[in-house]
Amino acid sequence: MSEFLTAAQADPYVAPFATPPGNLFFHYEKPDGDSFIGSAANVDVYLRQGFKVVGEETVDDSDSFRSLVSPGSLEPPAAGVEATTYAPSPASAA
Repeated sequence: MSEFLTAAQADPYVAPFATPPGNLFFHYEKPDGDSFIGSAANVDVYLRQGFKVVGEETVDDSDSFRSLVSPGSLEPPAAGVEATTYAPSPASAA
């Protein structure tokens, strides 16, 4: 558990003097019970909106982030699903 998570879960929230690293993300829970993953750097904004911090995650690259927030998005289309790749027209390639 990082010092940032400890601070985010304290009541009242007192921001640490350091800036959270760019690869640190929190699991936020909205007042309606829905949840999402967002940057730890935005914690003060989300806490003011009534969200809770319920966990943390370190994500080192965009592929890892994509697989975390949208599992299966790197997989090929399912059988029977049509996938089309578009090539740029010669006019737009110039």
